[in-house]
Amino acid sequence: MNNNFPHSWQQIALESCMEAIIDYRGKTPQKTSFGIPLITAKIVKGGRINDIEEYIAVKDYDSWMRRGIPKLGDIVMTTEAPLGEVAQLDNAKVALAQRLITLRGDSKLLDNNYLKFLMQSAFVQNQLHARATGTTVLGIKQSELRKIYLIVPPLNEQKAIAQILSSLDDKIELNQQMNETLEAMARAMFKSWFVNFDPVRAKMEGRQPAGMDAATADLFPDEFEESSLGLIPKGWRVGTIETECKLVMGQSPKSEFYNTTGDGLPFHQGVTNFGARFPTHKNFCTVCERIANKGDILFSVRAPVGRINIADKQLIIGRGLAAIRHNQDYQSFLLYHLAHTFKEEDSIGTGTIFASVTRKDLQEVKLIIPTDLIIKFFDAQIQVLDNRISHNGQESRTLTAIRDSLLPKLISGQIRVNEAEKTIEKVA
Repeated sequence: MNNNFPHSWQQIALESCMEAIIDYRGKTPQKTSFGIPLITAKIVKGGRINDIEEYIAVKDYDSWMRRGIPKLGDIVMTTEAPLGEVAQLDNAKVALAQRLITLRGDSKLLDNNYLKFLMQSAFVQNQLHARATGTTVLGIKQSELRKIYLIVPPLNEQKAIAQILSSLDDKIELNQQMNETLEAMARAMFKSWFVNFDPVRAKMEGRQPAGMDAATADLFPDEFEESSLGLIPKGWRVGTIETECKLVMGQSPKSEFYNTTGDGLPFHQGVTNFGARFPTHKNFCTVCERIANKGDILFSVRAPVGRINIADKQLIIGRGLAAIRHNQDYQSFLLYHLAHTFKEEDSIGTGTIFASVTRKDLQEVKLIIPTDLIIKFFDAQIQVLDNRISHNGQESRTLTAIRDSLLPKLISGQIRVNEAEKTIEKVA
């Protein structure tokens, strides 16, 4: 192993640094709709645990977790499909599903906050993949995991390194929470106006629409009429993606033109690098087949169908994606319309499940089209929220780049904490 570290630092095998290694591989517990939150491998991603949607019964907890009970601050790591995703538990009362291992450092040797970042570093990730086995899916056995080496500075330095990296993560997390709130506000407004038709119903009942001034309320009719989608506000119409939008279906160039060094334009084959709203650019291509322009909606046409991101710059799309732009550039209206129409689990709002969709399928997706004045007003209002979301997203990408740059340098001792603090101050 590499020994180019400060003299007070050590390299120690993982098994010698642990208070506990709890391996949950095996059958998945019986799931329920409520109870103890169940953390599965698929929601451990990017250093965090995404929204928990599955649970196990309280009565099953002790029997399922008999291999060991997780504690607050423990590190969880996926052992396969995918390998090496890491997060830290902020709630001790959780159940862990298969393909997860819990790591708890020996408090005399290892700070768990530092361990979280160390496990995400290239130093550890490269070892994980080197020791992994499997032809179709890479996985690591506990016996091999125990053998990987960890870089172990003195505890006070571990805590200082973790604190500076955590400060960046905290800001990224705050931006994400703010964006989730802003997006929820936009979705609620879209649903009220264009799904439930609340302003129209209020006027029909002789009421002033809630939260709306008289001038805005005047834009809405006070009656419904029949359409191919059922009753819609009078004067509105039903369109389709074909009639209202420009649609570009992706096409994958030959793999010989792919690279990860930044040559050419970012290339996205599917949803692998989708973020909460904007994709992360890890792959590039020097041949431009099908282009998505900045602001285009990126729509997955292969399972999982209907996942949405927004192109933050010009990029190349492969056959797993389509790019959609409203003919009159009402992108905010279109974004929330598609987000409502295509639900989770690869389904359209009707509940129809798709493994993939064709150009024709997309072209035939129906859209409710209000009057120009209403759609302009809605788009202008929501654009304010979307601009804030974009700003927060860009700030988070900058902070992520700084964190990812500092991480290997800090854990190798290439730079020390005071130097890292100066780097952060320059962009603060």
